Amino acid sequence: MTRGPVDSCDVLVDLRTRALGQAHEHHAQLESTNDRAAAWAADGAPHGALVTADQQTAGRGRLGRAWFSPPGQSLYASVVLRPGSDSPSLGPLALAVGLGLRDGLLALGVPSPDLKWPNDLLVGGKKLAGILCEARWSGRTPEITVGFGVNVHTAAFPSELQESATSLARLMEHPPGRAEVLLALLAGLEPVLDSFFASGFPAVMARYIDACVTLGREVRIGSHEAPQEATTATAERIDETGALWVTPEGGGPQTRVQTADVWLIAPSDAQRSR
Repeated sequence: MTRGPVDSCDVLVDLRTRALGQAHEHHAQLESTNDRAAAWAADGAPHGALVTADQQTAGRGRLGRAWFSPPGQSLYASVVLRPGSDSPSLGPLALAVGLGLRDGLLALGVPSPDLKWPNDLLVGGKKLAGILCEARWSGRTPEITVGFGVNVHTAAFPSELQESATSLARLMEHPPGRAEVLLALLAGLEPVLDSFFASGFPAVMARYIDACVTLGREVRIGSHEAPQEATTATAERIDETGALWVTPEGGGPQTRVQTADVWLIAPSDAQRSR
C-alpha cells in the first residue's frame, strides 16, 4: 500500500466490506464530500456508496463549523446509508459511527483512541477524527450521509488547533497511508452499522460506554457561539437514546443533554476551580 503525504484514495485495493465503498468516486478537490454524497444519494446512489477527496474547500463539521482540510494531508470521506423505513431511531447514529471508526483505528495500531460524546475521536486528549451525520427523507425512508475526517499526515495545524488536534503522523513512527486508513475504517465501521440498524443503539451501547472518555469527567456544556453561557457539570451516563445525562455543578437533579457542545475539563483545571 502506498504511504506518504502524496498517497490518494482514488483506487481502493483489498476492500474488505460487503457494501461500504463498493461504489466509489474520488475527487482531487470538492467543496464537501458530504454534499457530493448527498447529491449522489438523490440520484440513486446505493447503500454504502463512498465519496473521497484529496482536498475539501468548504469542509464542515458538526453544527456547520469549518473543518481544517489541507490538500493531500488527511482523509476526507462520506458514505451513503440507506437503512430502510423500519430502521431504529437514528439519533445515536454518530455514536455508533464513532465506535466503528475506533475499531478501525485500533486495527491500524493507533494507541488508545477514545470516544468523546457525541462525535469526536481523541488520542491523548487531542482530536484525531470527527464525524458529521446528515439525514434527508424520501417519504418515510431516510437517506443518510455520514462524513468523517481523519488527520493523517498533518504535521502543522493552525494556531487555534495546535493544542487541541493531533494526527497519525504525530502519534505513530510509521503512519499508514490514507488509503490504508480508509480500508481499515470501512472494515471496522460496517459490522457496527449492521448491528445498529438491526437492533438500535442498545446493540452497541455497552462497547461505546466502555470507550467513552466523557463519562465520569467534569465538562462544560454550551455552544461555541456563546461560550460564556456554558455551564459546568459532571457527565454521569448515556442512555439508550444516546443522550448524555449530567449532574450540574453544585448538585441537583440530573439533566438530559441531546445536542450541545461539550468540553472536557482537565483534572488540573477542575481542581483549580474549586
